[in-house]
Formats: sequence, structure tokens, C-alpha cells
Amino acid sequence: MTNNDRPSKNERRQHAREVARQRADAEKRRKRRNRWFLQGGIGLGIIAIAAVVAIVLVNVNNQPAVSAAGPKNMATGAIQFTGGDGKVTPVTTPAVSAKGTPSAIPTANSDGAVAVTEYVDWACPVCKQFEAAYADQILDKVKSGEATLAIHPVSILDRNYQNSRYASRAANAAMCVANYDPDKFLDVQTQFFDNQPEEQTSGLTNAQIAKLVRAGGATGSDVSDCLSSEQFKGWVTKSTNAVLADTSLQGTQGFGTPTVLVNGKKIETLTDVITAIDAAAK
Repeated sequence: MTNNDRPSKNERRQHAREVARQRADAEKRRKRRNRWFLQGGIGLGIIAIAAVVAIVLVNVNNQPAVSAAGPKNMATGAIQFTGGDGKVTPVTTPAVSAKGTPSAIPTANSDGAVAVTEYVDWACPVCKQFEAAYADQILDKVKSGEATLAIHPVSILDRNYQNSRYASRAANAAMCVANYDPDKFLDVQTQFFDNQPEEQTSGLTNAQIAKLVRAGGATGSDVSDCLSSEQFKGWVTKSTNAVLADTSLQGTQGFGTPTVLVNGKKIETLTDVITAIDAAAK
């Protein structure tokens, strides 16, 4: 290379400036990329955390509230009625503790009285038919002291009411009345069967459920609060699961409602219930 081929001082200076400029531009681009990745990472992290929190909240909200005690007057899982002199009287019992389980032992039973137990879902059309056909006859036997009656609310038909949880909300209503106004339980049950919504609909709203409860005579503010908060939501699930796990209550196609027991023996043909009570009384 000759002296004439060598870059001049001014050219070398310009080249150095261009190299410096390129390096500065590259550094700016690097910092911008890092800043974008950092911000994007933080954003994605926030989104991920929010998603996790949302999932947790949904799961918590969907979990039954099992921390509270069960309903009073249902120590066996059922509300029990005894009778005599033409009257029917609910049996009062303490609430089952939050960690406790219902007792299988009847809370009361007159000597020689036939123990009739009904497992019912207030959303069940067959339960409605059974009550229409046999409720008055069974209650007559309770009024005479010939029998006792235990009604065990369960919820197995939510699937038939368009994801509205109608059966569970109705069972909660049953427990609310048993807890706060047991004298009105049978009247409220009649209201629910008389006004039972069609299957494959959304069932009844909370306001409509509350209206039926009031129509049955349970008008106290405690009952209303119990309905609106779904106080026994967890116990509906817990009690129903216990029933479903009881193999003695299952038929050839599993458990169904109504299931009726007479002195602890499952009645396989519901039309035989009065005959079975009479036979047990003898």
C-alpha cells in the first residue's frame, strides 16, 4: 500500500465515528429488546398469577362450605316426625358438628311404632307422584301413633335443570326450614311438590324458592337469610354423598328417589308401602 492509498486523517476520523455510531445503535437496540422482554415477562407473569388466582377463587367458590355445622333437627340426616292424638310433631335435635357425621340411630321412636324413612329430592317428579299418592295415608298413621316418619332431603337431579343447581338449592331450602322452622317443614314440602318446575328447564330462581317457603308458612328472617346465603350448601353435598355411598339404599340401577324404608327395610315396589307399614305394625 502506498501513501496515496492510505486513508486520510479525516477519513479515519469519519470511519471511527461511523463505527461508534453503529455500536451505539446496536446497544440501543439491545437495551430496547431487553426492556421489551422484561416488560413482556412481567406482563405474562401478572397474567399468569391472575389466572392462577382466578382458578383458585373459582374452585373455592365451587367448593361446598363444609366449615359450618349442619342443620338442627336432622341428627340422623333426616327430619323426624312422631305423632299421637291426631297431631304430627317434629323431633328436635342439636346440629351435627362441622366435622361430625349424621347418626344412623333414630332420634326418637315410640314403642311399637313403625319407622318410615323417605329419601326425597324436591326436584324429583316421581317423589311428587309418590307424595300425591301416599303422603296423607302415611301421615294418618303418624298421627295415630302407629308410625314415625323421617324425611331425608337429598340432591341428585341438578343435571336435569340446565346447570342451575335447582335440586341442590331446593335441598338447602329443606334444611333451612328443618333448622329454623321445623313445624312448617311438611307444609313447605307440599308447596315445593305442588309447584315443581319441569325438568330440562332452569328450575326455580332463588326468589321463587323463597316465595314457596313463605307460602308454606316459614316466614322468619333467619329462614330468608339461610336461603339467600345457601347456608347448608356443604351439608347438602355431604349428606347426599353419604347416601349415594350407602349400598343398602341402592337398587339395580343405583340410588334413586324416592327411596322408602320401613323399619330399616327398603321397599322395592313403592306401591307396596302402605301394605308394608301395616304388616310391620302387626
